[in-house]
Amino acid sequence: MAEVARAADAQRDGKWITYLIRDPRYLDKRGNEGTPIYVGQTNDFPKRVLTRFNKCEKEALGKGKDCVERRVADLLHGGFVPSYQVLDYQPTRLGSLVSETNWARKCWSAGYGLANLKEFQNEGGPPISRSDIPAKWLWEFSLEEAIADDIQAVLICGACGDELAIPLSVVAQRESRPRTVGEMRHALRAEPCFNCETTGKRRLHLKVD
Repeated sequence: MAEVARAADAQRDGKWITYLIRDPRYLDKRGNEGTPIYVGQTNDFPKRVLTRFNKCEKEALGKGKDCVERRVADLLHGGFVPSYQVLDYQPTRLGSLVSETNWARKCWSAGYGLANLKEFQNEGGPPISRSDIPAKWLWEFSLEEAIADDIQAVLICGACGDELAIPLSVVAQRESRPRTVGEMRHALRAEPCFNCETTGKRRLHLKVD
């Protein structure tokens, strides 16, 4: 609970946090307490810390042998409490994903074996930019998060090639609206093309400059 309390003190309204989980059994390469085992990001730091402590065992089921949930669970079973360190604050979700990815790549390059399994985060290398973030990571964004990051949505018909820009700010104002960009994608796919009236051929593409 001391780690949860520290996380609550570190939380900043409207900010996303990039954080590092450390294994307290070992020193890092600079002699600091706790070797890095995972880099994450969240906009609710205390909740994330508490949830990971309380549900790590359950969430590790069905995943591979090496995942952050399994590492945290193994430490707790051994009587060790992983420590959480704030690495960065970002104003938006996409900025935080870029930060998380680049910190993970930095740790890998420094020789730390992390539990990060996502593309770009599971190896070392030079930093990436927001335009390098895989589009599949963006489907979980809420409409408000996508708007804050100036993500552009374009609907393209695979039958006739017609393109239609979708203003997310307008969609967000509707009374009946999708919760995420991914939900909007599925809803638009089921509707017929305005140009050729073909059904099931429209695909939503996201653009990040």
